[in-house]
Amino acid sequence: MQSMTRSNPKPRSAGGPRAAATSSESIVAAADRPASVAPLLRMAAVLVFLGITALAVDVPVAAWFKDGAWPAAMPKVLVKIAGEIHRLVTLSEVIGHTVSVVVLLGLVAALDGTLAWPMWRAPAFGRPARQPTPQQATFARFLGATLTGGILTDIIKLLVDRVRPRAVDFASHSSVWDSFNESVVATITGSRSNINSFPSGHSAIAAGFAAALAWRYPRGRIYFAIFAAMAASQRIVSSAHFPSDACFGAALGLVGASLFLCRQPWQQATLPPPG
Repeated sequence: MQSMTRSNPKPRSAGGPRAAATSSESIVAAADRPASVAPLLRMAAVLVFLGITALAVDVPVAAWFKDGAWPAAMPKVLVKIAGEIHRLVTLSEVIGHTVSVVVLLGLVAALDGTLAWPMWRAPAFGRPARQPTPQQATFARFLGATLTGGILTDIIKLLVDRVRPRAVDFASHSSVWDSFNESVVATITGSRSNINSFPSGHSAIAAGFAAALAWRYPRGRIYFAIFAAMAASQRIVSSAHFPSDACFGAALGLVGASLFLCRQPWQQATLPPPG
């Protein structure tokens, strides 16, 4: 009897092509999964609490920074270290300044190939989910998260007047409520900016930018939080804001960011190697 050899069929990968396609689809679909914004809202609540608490120390802290003198008994080495920290904090304003942040956003888009500038006309404008591509939708959320807090603070500034520390005579007005007092506000001359202390727009943009960066690049979230904290501190050190202004501004930045970071950022799908 002639022996017949039966060739063994080529082993199939588990699930075959259909499974590979399903795997690819699952990777793409994962980009549109909901993302939790609870940590942002919890941090915003903490900042609101700190802002309320900071009202008790607004005047002494602002007066000390406005005076600008280190204690006479402070050792020279500590004065030098403090001076270097002061310079670093001063430079960190770039994280909260609108124009510089827009430039940084452009840099992010240029370096990250998974991002693309969103469409600026209807129906996509203001609605990340309606952007033509996932790359544009992700960057639209990034932009919205960064800038919304600053818009919210500008609206509040139109409704609430508060004198900036640099324009307050603390010898005559030692109460924190004097900075909100209409009679005190009426005596302030110069730019209207001098009565736009509450809340801090720079702190809001810095917090929103940090939240967006942490959403897209979670491995750097600690550094982004530090940068945002330094930008908020710069507003206090420069006598542009009271500590409570910075806390409330940062809280608004996080609330604004939470409106956009409720979906996972898009990631380019990568298929497993064949075999």
